[in-house]
Amino acid sequence: MEILVPVWPAVASARAATQRLRDVRGARIALVDDNLDIPFTTHLASLLSERHGAKIERLVKPSGTAPSPRELIDGAATAHAAIVGIGL
Repeated sequence: MEILVPVWPAVASARAATQRLRDVRGARIALVDDNLDIPFTTHLASLLSERHGAKIERLVKPSGTAPSPRELIDGAATAHAAIVGIGL
């Protein structure tokens, strides 16, 4: 039996904490899309963008059931906020 752990090892150096967003208008939000429910994530992205003025960066995982590649997580970490782990 092979056990897969969907997390990356701890980073050697801790990152500084960021401030909580007060408003999403103008904020860059990373939407980590697991590629399992495209209509849902497309609708979520348009709501955040059109109704709330957020700038959405959609990061699509190559496989919805596998852990996110390190590059994808690093890309999400540079946004003002990230939406990950959407359970449907």
